[in-house]
Amino acid sequence: MLIVGNQKTYLNKEEVLDFIEKTSSVDCSKVVICPSYIYIDLYKETSRYIVGAQNVSEKGNGATTGEISASQLASLGVDYSIVGHSERRDEQKEISENIYNKIVRLLENDIKPLFCIGEHLEEKKSGSTKDVIGKQILEVFDRLDSNMITNIVIAYEPIWAIGTGLTPTNDEIIETVQYIKDLIKDKYEIEIMVLYGGSVSRKNIDLLNEISIIDGYLIGGASIKPDEFLYIISTNE
Repeated sequence: MLIVGNQKTYLNKEEVLDFIEKTSSVDCSKVVICPSYIYIDLYKETSRYIVGAQNVSEKGNGATTGEISASQLASLGVDYSIVGHSERRDEQKEISENIYNKIVRLLENDIKPLFCIGEHLEEKKSGSTKDVIGKQILEVFDRLDSNMITNIVIAYEPIWAIGTGLTPTNDEIIETVQYIKDLIKDKYEIEIMVLYGGSVSRKNIDLLNEISIIDGYLIGGASIKPDEFLYIISTNE
């Protein structure tokens, strides 16, 4: 079971230090925390979390002002990086080509990509969830070899559930995650980890934990609340 916290840009330095202190009493050595770039060193130096990044440049080191390269992340001891998050797809207009490039850069530097996929509410209502996420997967995976695919973790995040307090039913999650796993196994003969994300919280974690097919969680808002994050971790030890 892989627990990943995506802290986005919610916390300032003092709040990060407070979060680290308040979560230091438990074994976080199997939990990935993805802070803002500027706090990666802080987590590496003062916590037991596995540290991930929230994004990575498509390009290598060089004249790319404001970007952070995979090589730079590796030099800081980063083990995972989120790619394809819906906020970047929607707000930064990232497409599969961008995501593919980022995944390649990460794998070249021995960093595991956390590849986010998911559908908008109108796509869910129209019954096209599987078409949408299948396309997102195939447009990237069809260009990768089997060794590369093996080192990728998928995070299924229905976009309409992120930060809204809404979640699919357990049956809907099971159906979609099974589709993802079957698609990859049938086409590439690879079994892959699939996380669920989208308003994972203290209120619904016990219900979500009943779904044996998911391999962990990508957690947003709850990952900046020490008590709530600790509770979620404790239910998956």
